[in-house]
Amino acid sequence: MSALVISHASPVGAAAFQAPATMPLRLTRRGRMLLLGLPALAVTAVLAFALLAFVLGSLASPANAATKDSAAGLAASTVPVTVLQGDSLWSIAAAADSTRDVRDVVADIVTLNELGSGVLQAGQRLYVPLGK
Repeated sequence: MSALVISHASPVGAAAFQAPATMPLRLTRRGRMLLLGLPALAVTAVLAFALLAFVLGSLASPANAATKDSAAGLAASTVPVTVLQGDSLWSIAAAADSTRDVRDVVADIVTLNELGSGVLQAGQRLYVPLGK
């Protein structure tokens, strides 16, 4: 029986599979677009969306809607009152309209002035509904 011996090491094969020691990395035009263009496009889209949200948010905000036409509507049916030291919503409401229930007038004052609490500061300006 004869044995077949195959040699795996050949001088031609070994040189063909060796890579050069230093090979510089070169980006193609498509590679540069992918590496730089897509992130720049994403950042631009995020900034444009944020700007659009800010502009639309400021135009459609409830604060803007409340102040836009409120001066004309308030002038016909309310009177401005400056809060003095020791005044409360109850005392202002009682003096403003003695024909209505004071609780209803207080609720109207809170609604008209968009008060978050019943705490008043001296010098604060409130719009109070006129008596009917």
